[in-house]
Amino acid sequence: MIKPLLTRLLGHLINQNSWARPHLQPYAGKHIRLQLFPVSATLVVLEDGGLAMAGDTAVYDASMRISPSLALRLLAKDASAHSEIVLEGDTEFAIALGKVLQAMSWDYEEDLSHVVGDVAASQISQRLQEGVAATRKQAVNLTEMAAEFWQEEQPLIAKKRHVEAFNRDVDTLRDDVGRLEKHIEKLSARLDALLQKQS
Repeated sequence: MIKPLLTRLLGHLINQNSWARPHLQPYAGKHIRLQLFPVSATLVVLEDGGLAMAGDTAVYDASMRISPSLALRLLAKDASAHSEIVLEGDTEFAIALGKVLQAMSWDYEEDLSHVVGDVAASQISQRLQEGVAATRKQAVNLTEMAAEFWQEEQPLIAKKRHVEAFNRDVDTLRDDVGRLEKHIEKLSARLDALLQKQS
């Protein structure tokens, strides 16, 4: 029962973003598995460039995996987060679909106006935008606080400068060991020469 409803919602979203159809049509018939722990769903691209929910047993051509923490960063518009989405299978298809989904927008004010009227829809839309902005700001703050906590209080994440210092120390140690080995080789050669003279 929920899949037909989700398919209708996807169709409605595609209709509001009709520019997306030509971008998806080349991938008609392809399936992608979207995994946002703990939820996962399989989508299929229709012949007209639309999207629909596919069955759980459908064989998918690509998969896109997003962790909950990464989802927060994506919502906060963290540009570097996109490179951390795990893509498998037909990555060209997954990237194309990802770009389309990212660029889509839901005209919820238009949909609300059919239910509550234009003025009320405008006011609700404004409140929703304020709420989304506040939530986004809180998500960014929470992510920054968690990163700082894991770097300072409970070091699970190394700071860049610490990693660079560690790498420099490893390079220095490697060079020192190389010099020590050469010095030992020279001493060993001298010792061999001395022993040969004595014998």
